[in-house]
Amino acid sequence: MNSPILVTGGSQRVGLALATKLAQAGHTVVSASRSKITTPAHPNIIPFQADLCRVDDREALIEHLRGYDGLRAIVHNASLWLDDDLDNLNTMFKLHVEAPYHLNLALGEQLLKLDKADIIHICDETSSRGSKSHIGYAATKAALQNMVLSFAEKYAPSVRVNGILPGLLILKEDGDEQYRQQTLKKALLEFEPGAQPLIDAVLFLLESQYSTGSHVVINGGRHLKNRIA
Repeated sequence: MNSPILVTGGSQRVGLALATKLAQAGHTVVSASRSKITTPAHPNIIPFQADLCRVDDREALIEHLRGYDGLRAIVHNASLWLDDDLDNLNTMFKLHVEAPYHLNLALGEQLLKLDKADIIHICDETSSRGSKSHIGYAATKAALQNMVLSFAEKYAPSVRVNGILPGLLILKEDGDEQYRQQTLKKALLEFEPGAQPLIDAVLFLLESQYSTGSHVVINGGRHLKNRIA
């Protein structure tokens, strides 16, 4: 059996686009999602239904992945953007921190079977600057960003561990024109880029031979907009 790429949260939006692109490039992709996928977007996509907030679901996914010859990469894309309260903080912690921590540790042997493997954490631009309106989201993504450093050191040199910090790539489907214009103006590049910038960053990291413990920012210059000179 070959060595697949695990993409979490691969059933919709950016995750689905990424899983499809990787499958089209010839990779076997295990797409883990809470949603049940009956018809994959590509024959190379193997859907696996799992709520990554649940330990038993993660254990089942780990057992499935141990059935392969190795593991080419893990892309931790699954994410929830929830309002601030304690229950939501606990949910986001389980998904953004506990699940990647668990999977990275449990699947280390599978990754190390290959001469070169990758772990990619999809963080967020707010993970390095905070967010007064989504404190819990930014904080849990910051923990995910920090784990890049620790796992990069733990698994070097065979496994490269890097992070991607995207800004808003795809606008909310139910947003009105005012929302659209206000959101786009938060970046220097005032357009909706879609999933392609993240796909490009993932492909770059998968091919890179000399990057680990690093972060790729794809936010259209949002961190520079309206800054105090």
